[in-house]
Amino acid sequence: MRAPGLPFAVLGDPVAHSVSPQMYRAAFAEMGIEARYDRRRVGEPDLAGAMKALCSEGGGGNVTLPHKQMAAGLIDAPTEAVVRSGACNCFWADGAGGIAGDNTDVEGLLAALARLPGFGMSGARVLVLGAGGAARAAVLACERGAAQSVWLHNRTRSRAEKLMQDFGTEGLQLRLAELEKLGEFDLLINATSLGLRSADELPLDLSGVSAGFALDLVYGTGEEGTPWIRQARARGMIAADGLTMLVQQAVLSVRCWFGRQAPEASMMRAALQALGRRCPD
Repeated sequence: MRAPGLPFAVLGDPVAHSVSPQMYRAAFAEMGIEARYDRRRVGEPDLAGAMKALCSEGGGGNVTLPHKQMAAGLIDAPTEAVVRSGACNCFWADGAGGIAGDNTDVEGLLAALARLPGFGMSGARVLVLGAGGAARAAVLACERGAAQSVWLHNRTRSRAEKLMQDFGTEGLQLRLAELEKLGEFDLLINATSLGLRSADELPLDLSGVSAGFALDLVYGTGEEGTPWIRQARARGMIAADGLTMLVQQAVLSVRCWFGRQAPEASMMRAALQALGRRCPD
């Protein structure tokens, strides 16, 4: 027997760590929306089928690592953010039998950065770690925020070069970063998956780099954020993990799906509770 309500889900691999179900369920309940939301571990060969199945019932969902770039190629009606970044993290039925999609990570990241006390993107020199879907959203956010330059570092150099080729350099200086030549930056962004697992190494040893601010797109269960964020704070940086970005992109996803403003405070509270973190009074 099919569960009641429109079906929504986060699709990825891995996906067990995601607190999106708790967050969206809280929003749907407060908004009086008849919908359900769950996690679905989906491999690359099954992504298209999973997206189509959800949309065929009038629902949609989110896409997480490592499928954001692949999802962009499956969208019938992409927003400018999907086309420009080459990545998609939010999709829904377009009303004409197809799939619409957006990259809400872009504005979600900018909203998270706006909450870092004293940070301004305009004219900033930024180091982005990674070259996947999250990194692409980060580069587009830097472009939209009028950063001066973005330096890319990825384990596989060819992927970083492909990202640079896709974006071009118009309006934003894009460079490849060499670890032995790292210098001073205004902002560091970890857009890799390192930090999802407790045994992960740090995405970057910060002993050789100077920056005022750091944002980890991974979110952790501890009150002090991920290990990388703790190291950043120990070195005097103003830093945050990815929880605020997660909530902000989710608020935008709800707007894409239903055209309504989501209850941000309730979503943050649900995410904190799911992570076992203290909720502010």
